[in-house]
Amino acid sequence: VSRAVQQRLENMGVEIIGNAGDQFDPNLHNAIMHTEDDSVPENTITQVFQQGFKMGDKVIRFAMVQVAN
Repeated sequence: VSRAVQQRLENMGVEIIGNAGDQFDPNLHNAIMHTEDDSVPENTITQVFQQGFKMGDKVIRFAMVQVAN
């Protein structure tokens, strides 16, 4: 997402969710792949395929991610 789009979303109260390194949360993220990687803690997002969006407590679109176990 470009900085201009991100700024407009923030102005409307929309938060972008799903970043590599975040802890996986099934309430915010949709794990579509899994990887074995000993260099990162368990249940850590290692790759983001599609960022998600949240407005307040409501998820508009879940982030599609790869998770390390």
